[in-house]
Amino acid sequence: MRARAALVLWPVLGLLALAVPGRAAAPIRMGYLGVSSDAGIFIALDKGYFKEQGLDLALERFGVGADQMALLGAGRLDIASGAPSPTLFNAVARGLPVVVVADKGSLRKGFGFNVLVVRKTLVDAGQFKTLGDLRGRVLGSASPASIVNFENYLALKKGGLTPRDVTVEYLEFVDQPAAMANGKIDAAVMVEPFATAAESRGIGKIVLTLDQLLPNFQTAVIYYNTQWARGHPEDARRWMIAYVRALRYYNGALRHREVRDDVISIMTAHTPIKDRAVWDRMVWPGLHPDGAVTVRTILDYERWLLNEHQIGEFVTQPRFVDLSYVEHAVSVLGPLHP
Repeated sequence: MRARAALVLWPVLGLLALAVPGRAAAPIRMGYLGVSSDAGIFIALDKGYFKEQGLDLALERFGVGADQMALLGAGRLDIASGAPSPTLFNAVARGLPVVVVADKGSLRKGFGFNVLVVRKTLVDAGQFKTLGDLRGRVLGSASPASIVNFENYLALKKGGLTPRDVTVEYLEFVDQPAAMANGKIDAAVMVEPFATAAESRGIGKIVLTLDQLLPNFQTAVIYYNTQWARGHPEDARRWMIAYVRALRYYNGALRHREVRDDVISIMTAHTPIKDRAVWDRMVWPGLHPDGAVTVRTILDYERWLLNEHQIGEFVTQPRFVDLSYVEHAVSVLGPLHP
């Protein structure tokens, strides 16, 4: 009976331990993108998980994760988010205090939320039938330092092409549907919800989800400034507890309609896409309920960057990854229950 009572009390005591009433904290400066894979951040904000940990966030939106790296390395951001990029590995090689600490989106099977979108007029006219038809076209990309360039490279390779066979136009994700509508770009690897929004508006056609091309690829992560984390260890751990709670709530939305409706309400409130039907229809990002990172795929990407001479040296995993914060969060929250 004592053992049974302990099992009943453990989740209650665990939740009580999560709250830190009356604790005043300096705002944590964090960068975000305003895309679907920010769901964990927005859920933790709206559900009060950060507040329960006594934390206050000062958020700043950026076009791509690479734009945040210099500010993170200089200590002007405490936490950053977005895709791994050459700026990450070059920053670590230079000794800047940046480290990958948690998942923020991966291409698990069925969760290929990075998708190749082609201008609908080209598809309707029969001018695009296979990836080889991208030859001579204008391909959108978020930034010269974006991981999308790697995805573009693989999509083109699958079509028997190279980056020299296309023209690349650099545009933020949020601006890509409009650029496609006015003919400025012919195709782009877009992130959700912008891809489905473009298709819903008759602008583009989704022709490939990237989980088919890069299964289980880690497309986005959470970063800490290591000096901030060492100077504020409790804040760093508590932030991660709140975040992992939100990731678990998000995964509940994949199984329960009422939770899904709540998550859609949160995401329409925090992103430029306000149409609930788009969120209901789109490909959702894979967010690991324990915040785990598929480091192997990041290392594959880093090898490609080295071969392309976009980074000067290969940075080993211990130098740019620290999963101790998600491991601590999981130890506090306990095992995930369906």
